[in-house]
Amino acid sequence: MSPSVSKPTTQHDRGAVREHLARSGVLDAWRPDRGGPTPWTVADIADRLRDLGAADADLGWIGAVAAVTNLAVAEFPDETLHEVWESDGDTLVAGTLAPQGTGTWTDGAFHVRAVSTPASGLPWADWVMATVRDADSGALVRVLVPIADVRVETTWDASGLQDSGGDTAHLEDVVVPARRTRTLAPAPSVAPLTFFATIFFAAPLIGAVESALDRVLDDVAAHGERSARADVRAAVGAAARDVARAAGLRAAASGALGTRDEVDALPAVARATSADLAVQALAAAEQALPLLVSGTGAAALRTGHPLARTVRDVAVGARHTALSPTKSALAHTDALFEGRS
Repeated sequence: MSPSVSKPTTQHDRGAVREHLARSGVLDAWRPDRGGPTPWTVADIADRLRDLGAADADLGWIGAVAAVTNLAVAEFPDETLHEVWESDGDTLVAGTLAPQGTGTWTDGAFHVRAVSTPASGLPWADWVMATVRDADSGALVRVLVPIADVRVETTWDASGLQDSGGDTAHLEDVVVPARRTRTLAPAPSVAPLTFFATIFFAAPLIGAVESALDRVLDDVAAHGERSARADVRAAVGAAARDVARAAGLRAAASGALGTRDEVDALPAVARATSADLAVQALAAAEQALPLLVSGTGAAALRTGHPLARTVRDVAVGARHTALSPTKSALAHTDALFEGRS
């Protein structure tokens, strides 16, 4: 069964959101000072995100974004890591990978005008990560800025994942010291962050659908008269098969993925295959949702019904996750947003 989470119902419930994320372990991902003697693996983080998404899709989505952002942060120098990842804190860094602004070097510091949006988790973040283009050299530069140095605008109005806080961080003439900048260099032999994003974003959405199936099965079992109907049994049975297929594809996509270095060592075609399997898994999970609605009945279409919310959450999340096989293969061999050197 899915873990239980008392859902934080507003963006102001900072403590509850942070507590659930910290308890899941995803805020520790890729931190050299956390995780114990065994290095973090992609498979382990994906499993944690699946469990978090099964408990609450919004929290799972924020966790997935944090796991990707932590990968980017981990590539900064040790001095920066000590500054951003306080040893006794559960630091949340929100941000985006795509370039959304410019910067110029003046007197040894980088002066940035940019936005970072949609940056899921922003209402609860300690730091903001943005990617900008150096106005002089044209190079892509990743920067880390304390939340106090940015202006946060509430802009997230999607129909699903409504409590994930994908708002906009405005970096308005922010002066970033050199130690908190990182110029990205092409590195075609390693896994781009877009690869990890596909694996991690799919996991909580699939978990949310698995949890929805559990709820529908419990509901049908509790109403004997409805469970006897052939159409209900057929719909729920077909949904269960789709969810099982999604779980199997997700396991095939990420179950054998090891540490960051091990994933980097994989051939690009192997990474593209894993990403495509994750997309197929998400598609199978999405396919189950109309069947679950059919098995539940008209009540599932009401705005406040948990299944209606899951349908909206997965639809919005999938648009940010799924790529066609061709685009996926291109994206996961392209180092545009990578930068490991």
